[in-house]
Amino acid sequence: MSKQLIEFANKKGDYYCELSEEHLRSREPKKAKSLLLSAVEWYKKAGNEEKAAMAQQKADEIEG
Repeated sequence: MSKQLIEFANKKGDYYCELSEEHLRSREPKKAKSLLLSAVEWYKKAGNEEKAAMAQQKADEIEG
């Protein structure tokens, strides 16, 4: 995977994590969890297992 694609995948994962925080603040846990799970996929595409694990853990902590 090219360096640009890895960078893009990491940024996409970061964006989904940030967006999930907004949804949690708006009391939309299902949407937040869905976004975090999408972030996990993007981090895995980037080969960033550490961030993927953190996002997965956050998603697992959400009820709904």
